[in-house]
Amino acid sequence: MTQIKLFDEDDFWQKEWREMPEFIMTPEVPVLTIKLNFKTKEDIKKFSEIFGQEIKFTQENYWFPKLNRCAISDLKYYGDES
Repeated sequence: MTQIKLFDEDDFWQKEWREMPEFIMTPEVPVLTIKLNFKTKEDIKKFSEIFGQEIKFTQENYWFPKLNRCAISDLKYYGDES
């Protein structure tokens, strides 16, 4: 089964990517993942203080130490103006 092309040109992106800096994505892979259980909200608060990160009910995963992630919208490339 062959995949249908989304665009007519095979390498349409190469014209735009010319002379751009190399980018290598390095995935963040944990060495160990653990599951914690808390009996009370007070226990969560104590752990949050020790852990150094606010524990939220809407977030399931945390990194220790906390990952420094920036918003993609903050990333810009400035080329030579010459």
